[in-house]
Amino acid sequence: MTAATSAPTAERPSTATRPSTASRASGAILGLVVGAIYGTVGTVAHQNTAAIGDVGLPVGLVLALIGVLGLLLGFRLLFDNRVPVLFAAIGLVGMIALFSVASAGGSVLIPQGLIGLVWTVVPVLVATIVVAWPRMPSRTTAEAANTPPERANVRHEPEA
Repeated sequence: MTAATSAPTAERPSTATRPSTASRASGAILGLVVGAIYGTVGTVAHQNTAAIGDVGLPVGLVLALIGVLGLLLGFRLLFDNRVPVLFAAIGLVGMIALFSVASAGGSVLIPQGLIGLVWTVVPVLVATIVVAWPRMPSRTTAEAANTPPERANVRHEPEA
């Protein structure tokens, strides 16, 4: 057997491994609903502060932004395509935009100021980066088996 015949070949994924249209649509709807819920909760919670002495630390804002990153990265890693992440971002940013305008009674959930500005801008930037991030090619089992030990992340003990 020669080296040319033992090398693994790249095969196209079969149609059985590709997500169906119903799966894509349900992922998009799930993303939109979860994004809208998190956008609502984050908008309400982003103004929470913890007072240490005379300084108010924006704990709610930090936790809400970490949650935005975790939500969008989780959707990006969970699904094979970008559609659910895009719809989660639309739901999230849509709710933030909705709550940033004055209601009929004149109340605003995102007041003007640094914390409100950060809450309206940073989720949009995070969503843009996560949606646009390229998909890393997955390694097949055959490729992992043919990886030389010096290139694999495996620790080998010296023989005695």
